[in-house]
Amino acid sequence: MLNAVEGEVESQPMCPSHPAREAVRTCERCGRYVCSWCEREGGQCRECSRQAALAVPDSRVRARRATWALGISAAITALSLPLGLWVVFGPEGGVDLDAMRVLYARLGIVSGVMDIAAQVFFLMWLHRVVRQLKAWGQDIGTSPAWAVAFWFIPFASLVKPYQIVKAIAEQVGGTFLAASLPLSLWWGTNILARLLNRMEQQTFDKAGTIEGAPASAGYAIGLGTTLCSVVTVVCCIQILRVIQEQLDRRRAGMEAPYTPLTEEDAPVAE
Repeated sequence: MLNAVEGEVESQPMCPSHPAREAVRTCERCGRYVCSWCEREGGQCRECSRQAALAVPDSRVRARRATWALGISAAITALSLPLGLWVVFGPEGGVDLDAMRVLYARLGIVSGVMDIAAQVFFLMWLHRVVRQLKAWGQDIGTSPAWAVAFWFIPFASLVKPYQIVKAIAEQVGGTFLAASLPLSLWWGTNILARLLNRMEQQTFDKAGTIEGAPASAGYAIGLGTTLCSVVTVVCCIQILRVIQEQLDRRRAGMEAPYTPLTEEDAPVAE
């Protein structure tokens, strides 16, 4: 592109969005000249970068599904708390404890199924969030696939999921937003619930043997598992909602009609 100024022809191309600024390159996608104000990561112009980001589906639907699944899981788990308390501390002659224990066990199965469903929906949401951030030029240090895979890798699953969610919160809202979220409480109770669940299973496996603890100890440990699980899910819902709100605001800004930067809004030229 040539620019005519006072009857002379300049060889230096100019930016079409900012005619007073010289172009530094052409857009890798559309081929238009771009200046330093319009250049984006990947060698694209601002408009092409915006269109590429919007081409990735948003995560709002997945966020709603995950929130509902997590809420139902927390509600079912919370219902087992008073039942578990009665099984552990209830009087022997008041209610048929065997029937109560059967009901408690069945409720635990339903809670476990819903917990798995909630985890699936949450990981689907997480995958879409990381994919969006990648399209927006924000790197959290891993790919969408690995952001999910780390939850199932031994040892790495104890640390990496927490680091990934924290990195997402920092990318969408800065360190202040990340610090305001109950990330440490969420992950701490999650790890504690895993440990207590394993102890509970071992206690019931050895119940009735010489070296085993009484079954009531297993139910007591189960109460701790249930309480930690409820806290974990409540914190997870809060984290998910805040991150999704930030993503929705950012996407709404991208969906607005593109307006070139003005002299006042643009960064200082080097």
